[in-house]
Amino acid sequence: MVKKTVYFTFITLLMGSFSFFALGHSDLPTLLEDVNKDGVVNIQDLVFVAGAFGQLRDRNATQDPDVNRDGIVNVLDLVRVSNSFGQTAPDEGSAYHAIQEYVFDKSCANSVCHAAPANAGSLNLTYDLSYEDLVGAIPQNPAAAAAGMKLVDPGNPENSFLLAKLVGPAAPELGARMPFGGGVLHSGKIEAVRTWIAAGAPQTGKIAGIGDLGVLRDPDEVFEPPAPPAPGEGYQLRLPPFKIEPGTEREIYYATQITDANGNPVEGDIFINRVEIFYPAGSHHFILYRFTEEGLANGVPERGITPGIGVDPSDVFRELDTEDPLVLGNFGVDRLFVVGTQTDDTLFEFPEGVGLRMPGNTVYDLNSHYINLLGDETLIGETYVNIYTIPEDEVRYEAVEIFVSNRSINVPPKTTRVSKMTWYVEDELERRGHDPGTELSVFLLTSHMHRHGELFEIFQRSSGDLLHRSIAYDNAPIDLYNPILRLGPDDGLRFQCTHNNYDTNEPLIFGLTSEDEMCIIFGYYYIPTESAGEIIK
Repeated sequence: MVKKTVYFTFITLLMGSFSFFALGHSDLPTLLEDVNKDGVVNIQDLVFVAGAFGQLRDRNATQDPDVNRDGIVNVLDLVRVSNSFGQTAPDEGSAYHAIQEYVFDKSCANSVCHAAPANAGSLNLTYDLSYEDLVGAIPQNPAAAAAGMKLVDPGNPENSFLLAKLVGPAAPELGARMPFGGGVLHSGKIEAVRTWIAAGAPQTGKIAGIGDLGVLRDPDEVFEPPAPPAPGEGYQLRLPPFKIEPGTEREIYYATQITDANGNPVEGDIFINRVEIFYPAGSHHFILYRFTEEGLANGVPERGITPGIGVDPSDVFRELDTEDPLVLGNFGVDRLFVVGTQTDDTLFEFPEGVGLRMPGNTVYDLNSHYINLLGDETLIGETYVNIYTIPEDEVRYEAVEIFVSNRSINVPPKTTRVSKMTWYVEDELERRGHDPGTELSVFLLTSHMHRHGELFEIFQRSSGDLLHRSIAYDNAPIDLYNPILRLGPDDGLRFQCTHNNYDTNEPLIFGLTSEDEMCIIFGYYYIPTESAGEIIK
């Protein structure tokens, strides 16, 4: 089972130095400053901005000189391009990148098919090779070549052999449908390939009409549940299977606890050092919350119970009511964030000697949001969470989660707006009960928006340094800091989200559905155990 991994390895506690290893996400900034999209920020990009100075933003333009997405090209855009001279980065927000990740990488690019050593049909669909092998290339199939087809004929989907093989060839001489022996692709993925080719098969840039391919589950895809941690190494939480009917999305909550070998709640505190999250494709997000004592006293786990959701009718699920979301409790009062992901098969591993402390008898709230808007069959969602722990005598630093949400989002129709907020260390120390002079050691930051989100940026309050940037609302980079980001009591994080509202006739506001918006920082810091306050209950 392939994992997309966020991995932290402790090197020297005394010196405080860390080395990081990460798979599945880029930690490079997204280059909005590369206006002409040639892969590097240089004088040509500055010329583009200067030539459009004073103009309102044209959001449909191929080259967008409104670098900070505030609706007008001005001196702020010139400064940002100048400060980024020489930077390069991959275009991870492009339609081609999404097709590579969710079509080629997942279903085609393997060693017995379209990757080394086989390279079936002299076609290698691995990253950095697929574009050159596909676009404008003549297929090896004699009938296709004789008909004048190209593997990908930019602007002409019906003359593209790649699309014909995914749809199913119309004539026997064109060969078998692909992926060979692996089951057909979700129709939404095939339509994404068609849309990409019709748009000219660009290697960079987004394309209207291609949504989040990560939530599309192929019809024959099989989910393999993971084994639980070995006895004495941790515990497994499970969100049981539930149904998402065709043309719908469903966000549910499921309350549960970890238990010992006898099925009883665990006594004392546990210290989490690693968390693995597994779920089948189709999920927009999964979040593991924990109930506070107030949330339990308020009876939140008994609210909003909706029958008929579970595959097993005896499983008790609570469904989000978008008209009255507070029925399921108030975040920050009734429940608190523990860990979350938008990527299936994810591993979070903390540095050696760092533990996230939880009471053993904690009641957890497992929150899953699945999308089946393009499906024609009922989708089954479920989630497994493996929690690995370390002994208390090995804990030298306590990890603490960062979860900050700006709910002040209000974007009128046909406009773009920026929502700004600052998270202050001083307030965090007081809220958590930490020693007031404590320095926070931040080792991870990422962000979350919905589909109207165009740009998310996090800055260090004291220096103004850019710490995180994302234009991929459905796959934000996970930034790992080496050296560790140190935030003193007078410091903080300043963050801002840019949302557009060009495709609706209603104000765009904060909300919990995929058609509402969010602006959330997620991350972790650690502090010495002797400086940590009591866990919030």
